[in-house]
Amino acid sequence: MFILNTIIQVLLTVALYLVIGIIIYKKLLKGKKKKEISKKEAKTVVFDVSDVKEDEIGSAIEINSKISFYDVLQGLKNLTTDKNIEKIIIDVDKLNLPLAKWEELSEIFDEIGKNKELVAIGTFFDERKYRYAIIASKVFMLNTRQSTVCFRGYEYKEPYWKSFLAKFGIKMNILHIGDYKVAGENYSHDKMSPEKKQSILNIKESLFRNFIKSVENKRGVNIENEILNGDFIFVGTDKALESKLIDGVADYEEIGINYKEDTVSFEDYLSIYKEKKNKSKDTIAIINLEGIIEPKKSNKVNITYKNVCEKLDKLEDIKNLKGLVLRINSPGGSALESEKIHQKLKKLDVPIYISMGDVCASGGYYIASAGKKIFADSMTLTGSIGVVLMYPELSETLNKIDVNIEGFEKGKGFDIFNIFETLSEESKEKIIHTMNEVYSEFKSHVIAAREMSEEELEKIAGGRVWLGSEAVNINLIDEIGSLEKSVETMVKDLKLEKYKVEIIELKKSLKETLTDIKAPLISEELEDKIRFMQNNVNRILYYENDFEL
Repeated sequence: MFILNTIIQVLLTVALYLVIGIIIYKKLLKGKKKKEISKKEAKTVVFDVSDVKEDEIGSAIEINSKISFYDVLQGLKNLTTDKNIEKIIIDVDKLNLPLAKWEELSEIFDEIGKNKELVAIGTFFDERKYRYAIIASKVFMLNTRQSTVCFRGYEYKEPYWKSFLAKFGIKMNILHIGDYKVAGENYSHDKMSPEKKQSILNIKESLFRNFIKSVENKRGVNIENEILNGDFIFVGTDKALESKLIDGVADYEEIGINYKEDTVSFEDYLSIYKEKKNKSKDTIAIINLEGIIEPKKSNKVNITYKNVCEKLDKLEDIKNLKGLVLRINSPGGSALESEKIHQKLKKLDVPIYISMGDVCASGGYYIASAGKKIFADSMTLTGSIGVVLMYPELSETLNKIDVNIEGFEKGKGFDIFNIFETLSEESKEKIIHTMNEVYSEFKSHVIAAREMSEEELEKIAGGRVWLGSEAVNINLIDEIGSLEKSVETMVKDLKLEKYKVEIIELKKSLKETLTDIKAPLISEELEDKIRFMQNNVNRILYYENDFEL
């Protein structure tokens, strides 16, 4: 038996080292390929970047790190002045970027288009994909009958589970502070509340108006009526040409996507150009916070008090640190973690400017209120200042299956967060009192940061969700602006003549990296939901994640 165990351990060790070796070999091979590409005289760059993480934690055995959003920004910025590059092709099919991120990139593409040829090509244009395409001066579709356009307007639908859950005796206790704090209502209601419908309808309609206006500005046509009439549901290139949505059809060779000649992908371009070594002493640090705010770390990128502290500790190693730009992309999460992070940030002795990403709502906005100035994109989701608590109750389920709970207690309040007991009105009032205290603390931070009265705040709080374009008009943010704009504004406010930017990142340990090399037994989405519930048992939440843009 001892010999068998020893053999198994040896085989597992060998297998582990083989996995590590393969990973390192692939990274080295990738690096070698990039080195060969750098010897080419590239004239054309294909922008084919998919979704990028702003807070991707690197691996201890990683040789070439993943592309960050800041890398993309800097690479595009370099393209505006790169005299060797004559043409940029946007490969629309490859892109999968949220609207707020694309808004930031669009500003740079506009600059690129002033002195370089900028074209786009794709095989399928829905509203999101077409937004990518129309930033180019020329828009093409692949010359095939399979190329289609599908503009349908907007919808929002979701299942409401109350009656279904009741068949099994399950009841969801969902307590809200704020009429518009509607997260989780689809488990406690049979129909959508007027508040939720109004909130989502306003956002969807604003985005639709923005799309119609963008198409009109870029292509010179108003297609609203045709969309609402269903005239653009899975139509081909003939209809697209007739409606002036595209400039023509072509194949990839005609457009210039030929990686054998003088064309490189954007990722390879990032390895070709070299940023000039910045010898400036004054430093602006950027820290990315992305994901749900939770008490514990998870397999996916998230925000915890611990990892925020680890990042802030790295600031001590920076000499001549002048300021911090905090990039937040979070729908919210734990109220307590949000407060702890807020307290930590307020103790920093350098100015903090906030750059909101795709979403900075609820607990995300709580953290943002620690900043001196707040920037957001016009399509950023923000606000949702309110509190929600939710947990299931299974007392009726036990009755249905003839299970009797026996025991004893001394004292009161044991029905609180007890999934096998009905929540009494007395206990419910105590929970709501605590939630109101949390809400008051949340509001006090916003009132102090935004210099407004409680009456003024209450008109825009209560769980209401806003687009960045609306938030700037109600004093929830200072300016519509990108990550780059927030850095530039800080530099201007601090009157720095020369400066450098340093991105603060964390690296996984070797042990954490190896732990991640495993076959998932359940889907990532289900695992995330289970973990979120486990990490937030008996906790009050700030959370807004009902829909995506």
